Amino acid sequence: MLSKGEIIVRDLSSDEQEGKTIEAIGIIRSGIDDVYQVLIDFEDYDKFMPNNLRAEILEQDSNRAIINYILDLPIDKTIKYRLTMSYGRNEKQAWVNWIMMDWPGLETSETIKNTTGYWLITPHPDQKESVIALYHVYVDPGEAPFGLGWIINFLTYYSVPSVLINTKERVLFLTK
Repeated sequence: MLSKGEIIVRDLSSDEQEGKTIEAIGIIRSGIDDVYQVLIDFEDYDKFMPNNLRAEILEQDSNRAIINYILDLPIDKTIKYRLTMSYGRNEKQAWVNWIMMDWPGLETSETIKNTTGYWLITPHPDQKESVIALYHVYVDPGEAPFGLGWIINFLTYYSVPSVLINTKERVLFLTK
């Protein structure tokens, strides 16, 4: 149950799509601003996001950033991809959206085919100084070499709960 601190994970994938769509929802005991600041501190993603080796900000302003991400996966596999991140906040919610863009010069074997997603942070209706955090991600890793199909599940279903748990821990660490 969400109110007891559990994280609910749902596989929203369909047979029509090549990748996986996964959603996770959980409660973070902090205010919207604290969670939002962690989510838009892209350079520090390596401190709490699973497998994130490095984030290189190419451009950034008050509501948009272009970032190169480098992930370190098991079996000494490094994956690179570039995202356009858009983000914002008002009294009722905060959000961070991303879409993948071309990173010229990368070989197909160095990157994934596509990823899109978003965070939506809203105040918890019954718990003061708590938010409901919704993390929604679509990942299509592209052609997985024979025997490495597990990487699709690793990049989505198995890592999504860790994203929410690690974000919650990062927020709590920074707000102590």
